[in-house]
Amino acid sequence: MTTYGPLSYAPCWVLVYREYVDADGKAARQLVATGNVAGADADRIVLKRAVLTGFPSRVHKRHATVRYMFNNPEDVVWFKPAKLTTKHGLQGHIMESVGTHGSMKCLFDKPIKQHDTVCLVLYKRIFPKFAPPVEVIQDDGTVVKKCLVIL
Repeated sequence: MTTYGPLSYAPCWVLVYREYVDADGKAARQLVATGNVAGADADRIVLKRAVLTGFPSRVHKRHATVRYMFNNPEDVVWFKPAKLTTKHGLQGHIMESVGTHGSMKCLFDKPIKQHDTVCLVLYKRIFPKFAPPVEVIQDDGTVVKKCLVIL
């Protein structure tokens, strides 16, 4: 979770509460999350990790034809410079596209097995989204606008 607030240095505990109205009509708070401050770093980048998987359909030593990772040959050509990994720890790369359904020929550093899974790990930078400001009426009758950050 990312928040914008007063500057505090690590290690500093964080408690996150949610305000709600109970059955009696009173305002109450519920503990939602706990954690600590990771550190104040203006250069920190938030990344989202996605893993595309495919399965070897034909295997011959270090070469394999991988299916079900992409849907068309243009995607295979786009991701050709990216490295492939397997669940068993092999490294490889895409050699060429095969057919019109997104199959591809791949070359790995060691012989691959038929039951292995081929993975392509992708990372995307995520920017925080600001929720619309919420107007909260305090106990003394003043109206305060609060902004939330959603990731």
